Amino acid sequence: MLHLIYPQPDFLETFRQGLTEIRNNRTPYDLRAVQQAISFMDNDFEGYWDYLDKSESQDQPEGYVPSTTLWLMNGNKFVGLYDIRHYLTPALEKQGGHIGYQIIPSERGQGYVRDGLKLVLEWCRSHLNLETVLLCCNQKNTASYRAMTSVMREMGGYERPVIEIDNQLECSVWIKTKK
Repeated sequence: MLHLIYPQPDFLETFRQGLTEIRNNRTPYDLRAVQQAISFMDNDFEGYWDYLDKSESQDQPEGYVPSTTLWLMNGNKFVGLYDIRHYLTPALEKQGGHIGYQIIPSERGQGYVRDGLKLVLEWCRSHLNLETVLLCCNQKNTASYRAMTSVMREMGGYERPVIEIDNQLECSVWIKTKK
């Protein structure tokens, strides 16, 4: 059964296996939160828990916002990660949005992004009181684009015009957190 959890040591081994798989199959779309976790895995994994606590703090460096990391689990297996920004800066409104996500390579193409997004939308509504959230992706990331627009069509919302940022085309959608 698919569900979201806050990162916890009980599932550290399956999380490490997922991170190893991601590290061995890097893409240009890897999340900063995943890259940070891999860095901690290679050096001092205890620091990962501190990193997560600091990420949720209201006291963020300039240009950053508080964020919550949730693990997507299929039963007891880690299959992906969602990084949820609590609010948007002008920069995040153009690129980044509220939610970033990454599914481990062996589990891609099975609908986890779409199904996980629906769970994350519920979390955003109940924990952050957000009625709509912004999701963004590079236009070349067609799998992510299909997942975001599929959830947008189901939940309601709208697609914004594609914009160019740093010579890259960025797609984005606003999605309602409740039908």
